[in-house]
Amino acid sequence: MMKNSMTRMLVGVLSVIAGILAVLNPLSASIAATTLAGWALLIVGLLQGYSAWQSTGVKVRIGTGLGAAAALVMGLLLLFGSFAEGSLLRNLLGLLLLFSGAAKLWFARPLRHDPLFPVVIGAGVVSLLLGAVVFTGIPAFLAANLGRVLGIELIANGAALVVMSMAQRGSATTR
Repeated sequence: MMKNSMTRMLVGVLSVIAGILAVLNPLSASIAATTLAGWALLIVGLLQGYSAWQSTGVKVRIGTGLGAAAALVMGLLLLFGSFAEGSLLRNLLGLLLLFSGAAKLWFARPLRHDPLFPVVIGAGVVSLLLGAVVFTGIPAFLAANLGRVLGIELIANGAALVVMSMAQRGSATTR
């Protein structure tokens, strides 16, 4: 239990630091996010393709193969296509932010009576609002700058992880 809370704390602190750096240098954060997402999709696509090749059932092979093809195409478009700074990344980021916000709100439920509960709820709301900003384009100065959006999300995510680590550590010591 303690090892998990220390890992969560470390990841949270690193997330806050990376978020601050991304807010201070949003162009680099946008380029890094595009490159990372592209490579991740290529790797996932290759692994899914291998899994499809190893599958014995036709339905599983077709389904997994289609998923692999989609991941490979998206990865290649992010890395080498004209979509690298366009709508594909924006839509993926918007979905990620909405899911991230919903997950933070879900994981905050057990902390309802903890004094740090508002921090986790706030982080979830920030993620949901950032997802809405990315999809709607309002306000334009923030929506047009994905690096800054990513930086704010990293800070909110890091704060939530640090608080959840502190809550986990506190519950471990009261047992």
